[in-house]
Amino acid sequence: MLSQIISIFRADPIFAPASISLAQPHGSNTWDKVRSAGKGEITVYWYESKPFIYQAANGQMSGIEPEIMGGFKKYLQDTYRVTLQIRWKVGSSFGDAYSLIKDKKAEGTFASSAFSITPERKKEVGFSPPYMADISVLISSKNIPIVSDAEEFDRAFSNLTAITIKGTTYEQDLIKLKELDNLPFTLTYIPSSQNILRTIEKLDNAFGFIDLPVYMMIFNENPSIDVKRQNLFPVRRQGYAFIFPTGSDWSIPLEGYFSDEHFKSQLETVISKYIDLDVYRFVERLAIQSDDPIILLTKEKEIQQRDIIGKLEQLAQETRRSNFLIALVVVILGSLIMIIFLYKKRNEQKEQIENQNKSIAMKSDQLEKRNQHLVALDEEKNNLIKILAHDLRTPINHVQGLAQVFLLSNPDMPDDQKIIIKNITDASTRLNKMITNILDIDTIENNRVKIFMDEVSISSLVNQVVQSFDKQAATKSISLSFTTSNEKNIILGDPLFLIQVFENLLSNAIKFSEKGKPVETTIKEVNGKVMISVRDHGPGLTEEDLQKVFKKFQRLSAQPTGGESSLGLGLSIVKKYVELMGGRVMCESQPHQGATFTVEFDRV
Repeated sequence: MLSQIISIFRADPIFAPASISLAQPHGSNTWDKVRSAGKGEITVYWYESKPFIYQAANGQMSGIEPEIMGGFKKYLQDTYRVTLQIRWKVGSSFGDAYSLIKDKKAEGTFASSAFSITPERKKEVGFSPPYMADISVLISSKNIPIVSDAEEFDRAFSNLTAITIKGTTYEQDLIKLKELDNLPFTLTYIPSSQNILRTIEKLDNAFGFIDLPVYMMIFNENPSIDVKRQNLFPVRRQGYAFIFPTGSDWSIPLEGYFSDEHFKSQLETVISKYIDLDVYRFVERLAIQSDDPIILLTKEKEIQQRDIIGKLEQLAQETRRSNFLIALVVVILGSLIMIIFLYKKRNEQKEQIENQNKSIAMKSDQLEKRNQHLVALDEEKNNLIKILAHDLRTPINHVQGLAQVFLLSNPDMPDDQKIIIKNITDASTRLNKMITNILDIDTIENNRVKIFMDEVSISSLVNQVVQSFDKQAATKSISLSFTTSNEKNIILGDPLFLIQVFENLLSNAIKFSEKGKPVETTIKEVNGKVMISVRDHGPGLTEEDLQKVFKKFQRLSAQPTGGESSLGLGLSIVKKYVELMGGRVMCESQPHQGATFTVEFDRV
């Protein structure tokens, strides 16, 4: 009995060419007339059958069959120079689309809804060559067991409900099953717009036939679908095709188009947009090469295994994502706790700061009052120093003058007395110099300095200053040298202040140089700048000394080599005067390697 049933469901050869009756349909829109005119229009009746044909959300026709028909239109243009317009008209059902071709027999009309080629239909309509394998398989609700032979099928399926669509091969195959063994199962029809598999998935005790490509497409997307595929009664037909009236001469360009190498090469690309390419190729091979149901089972297991691996990978990703989210939540909670703690701490600190601010404000008022008092005392001190410095100059000058008069009046006095008189004169000179420096600092700090800028030949001025220190240098056996790269170097400055700047620098160089060591003064021009350098070979300066060398009243590690005194004012006066004249002063030194003071001015 089983072999008899199976032979019924495998009667049609696969991909056999469809025979076409020569009886001519009525109408004037024949291929011959369209070709002669170079343009024409065809009407395609359709009913939804995803993924073969359907209307997309944008209103455009989509699916495998609309793309094939679009390729047919391009084929006519390229091959015959015929411009073809395609008019799509939706039918009310699958059977309605079929009947519009079978009954009207209007030339230039086609129908599209994944029509299976069957011997019965070939008597009523014409078929294009098939574009895809047509295999139907039997599926059942998940609670129905898998049966292995016809007897088990009779027992398990007799009282079930068969789900099908009116006018389809699915219905014909079920009727064959029912009549063959007089089985009492009932047929329930659903609209052709509905999916048989999805309907059976929602029901208990139901079964039905479905296209293998559609089943495999859904199974490939979700191997855990709630239906079972029965291994019995697979049905193989010639394939899916477009239909048109019998005897239509449109079969000629269709045959040409389907046999065209370009169509064959592009067909797989078109189908792969809507059906997984691996599934499509498997169905094609199964339809042509094998009757073994084990191959289909193996493919299902392969898809299930791939799905399991995919789900495991997805689970691993979700686990990693969950772990990350947990860690993130922990971090966020920790951050919130920290923020709350810091907020409380901030409030405590804010209170402390407010209390401290009040205390600081009180102390600030006290300091302001003390500062005002100190400023007043400092002003009184400065005034006293200025008065004392000014008033001390007269008796010092008297002492210096009397010593010189005494020395001139007694030329024959002993040498030891002359030395005493000379020491008195030198001491008076030093005191006078110290008073001058104190007054200069006061003048600078109180912005009472008046500078008269003029063009100065700096080489000449510095040379004169160097020569004026010959006698002072000779007392320590120090040789003074002066070199310049250009005798005509001109700068802008106040001559009197310039003399005082370089006198201070040379005086310091001699004061801090060892006996017998040279003091070198050089002038050179670098990038439009005139650089005047005074170099000594004294004890040099430490890094700490360099930080405070130009500040007033500073005690440095280096000491004068001849026991000379120093108030620490000379270099601060140098810096003030140089900057007031638009220049800058620098010092380069290392311990035990002397020091070089450089004054820089713009060249005029």
